[in-house]
Amino acid sequence: MTTTTTQFATLDKFVPELQNIDFQGHVQLSEPSDDVPINYMIEKLHKLGPVYLNNKSTADTELHIDGCNNNPFFIHKIYLILQSNFFQEAFKDLTDGDVVTIYLPFPQHFESILEYLYDGNDDKFYETLTVDNYKQIWENVKYLGLGVKANSICETFHEEQ
Repeated sequence: MTTTTTQFATLDKFVPELQNIDFQGHVQLSEPSDDVPINYMIEKLHKLGPVYLNNKSTADTELHIDGCNNNPFFIHKIYLILQSNFFQEAFKDLTDGDVVTIYLPFPQHFESILEYLYDGNDDKFYETLTVDNYKQIWENVKYLGLGVKANSICETFHEEQ
């Protein structure tokens, strides 16, 4: 019997980077590609998330939440589009530099959701939930059409209370 060992290259070798640098030195996040698995892109984006969260100098869109103290969020559409059915629909015709205002059932609880979309830190998101706010955050999660993980975090909190 002969045993053959195959050396596999890392996936990074075959998947394009999610960052491009333009001629002025600005970092731009690439648009989703059919060739790259969504979960892989989200994982890579989460690693970069803390750098890009509410970063006005790299953001492609200014987002206002109706009823939320008039402070805009400076977002990168790719973070929201890849993780939210609502934002997929809302942002499909946007161009870079647009200013968008959206409605949320509980606008005061958007910031923790946005941070979760950028960093993907389940534990940190769970820690933002309290007995007083989890129902409102969960309603926003459902309204935005976030994935199974975000819903599971809210469900777990509810079950543990």
